[in-house]
Amino acid sequence: MKHLLKIVSVNQSFVLDQQRKLAGRGAWVHEKCLQLALDRKGLVRALGDSNSESLETWLRNQAQNMADTQ
Repeated sequence: MKHLLKIVSVNQSFVLDQQRKLAGRGAWVHEKCLQLALDRKGLVRALGDSNSESLETWLRNQAQNMADTQ
């Protein structure tokens, strides 16, 4: 379960739920499957957001931040 990321849509913005306790519409995705989930629009459907570009930009920033901290 440690390789699954929980992404939550809260008030029209996205949050990486590291504590795995936030309320709101969310999606679980394996960290290595993010690009596939974006390509297939699975995260967009799961999070109920029609703006896939904002989600993809947000995810790229999150991935970069995670890489920088490791």
